[in-house]
Amino acid sequence: MRRTTLGACTCALAILMSFGYAQAQQQQDSPMRYVTVTTFEVPYGPDRPKMMAFLNEYFLPGIQLHPDVRNFRLLTHVWGSDGMQVIMEAEYDNWADIEAECGKPCDDYFDQHVAPKVGEDGYAEYQEMSDLFNVAYGSHTDEIYLTNMNRAMVEGKTPNWVGPTPVAPVVASGN
Repeated sequence: MRRTTLGACTCALAILMSFGYAQAQQQQDSPMRYVTVTTFEVPYGPDRPKMMAFLNEYFLPGIQLHPDVRNFRLLTHVWGSDGMQVIMEAEYDNWADIEAECGKPCDDYFDQHVAPKVGEDGYAEYQEMSDLFNVAYGSHTDEIYLTNMNRAMVEGKTPNWVGPTPVAPVVASGN
């Protein structure tokens, strides 16, 4: 009895260790992505379109044009308790990409879209939009997450199935 119990425990331990190794190897081989999430609130009212215009023209290009950003989304709240919430979500391959400078694509964009200076046409409007943005963005929060892309579904495609193997649908025989 003792020998059988010891043998069963040894087999169970070997299975668990090999499963743990396989799981660790799968995680090591899996593509990982860092996801940055910035959240802030933009009040409703006549100033919201101005703030969003500033965001689109002077802030988002630095993310959208960045060569190391794999995916980016700007989320505006549609339903729930915090309707003023705006979320920016960007994906990167590694931590260094988060810290990397945008470089030439952003330099080229901002060279062509120079913010007006004091006394130039459009400066008052630019300054108003900038002030509104700074108020809203001043209380933002930043979070960084790590995700295993093998568990993701992107544009309707799942790179690796995670759950139980799907069972083919049963077709009635007609009898």
